[in-house]
Amino acid sequence: MKIGMWNVRSLFWSGALKVLHNELSNLDFNIVALQENRLESGIQKLDNFTLFNSGLESKKHEFGCSIYVSGEFLKYAKYFKIISKRICCLRLKAKWFSCTLINVHAPTNEKTEEIKEEFYNLLEQNINQIAMSDIKIILGDFNAKVGKESIYKPTIGNEIKMIQFAISNGLNVRSTMFPHKDIHKQTWYSAGQRNKWITF
Repeated sequence: MKIGMWNVRSLFWSGALKVLHNELSNLDFNIVALQENRLESGIQKLDNFTLFNSGLESKKHEFGCSIYVSGEFLKYAKYFKIISKRICCLRLKAKWFSCTLINVHAPTNEKTEEIKEEFYNLLEQNINQIAMSDIKIILGDFNAKVGKESIYKPTIGNEIKMIQFAISNGLNVRSTMFPHKDIHKQTWYSAGQRNKWITF
């Protein structure tokens, strides 16, 4: 099973889902956590895939997250939970185990402490409701930059809310566990009219 994540920025345009499916099929992904879909909540079955959406709370097309499941893996999807426009869960049931995928889109750093606290509290509440026997995989865009501070190993990182959340739930930040090429050590940053790439 090939699982991925992608902040798509928007799927609210004509032909977007077809383009999405073609891209993910070419990359041979089976399940993908998508952020910022800007779609309505619900389940959409299209061609050879299903999109589980946790989306709009109003008519404004913003935020929203989805879990894309290719056709042959739909039989493992047993339960989809809409938590908020930033969090959703999909439970997969295989022969020998169950796995819950939690898709998140965390608030960016400039958001108020109240908004960030609300997001992490809601996420933690829902993780605590998942069966202890389930494998838990949290995917998505935490809008956090993690570092190499030895004090946080084996969890590792320096974005305080994300790291505290990972430590308190016995989780690892897996993207810090293997080396990356320099070309992949960049992130897009846009604040107001200032657009630039940041290398880390």
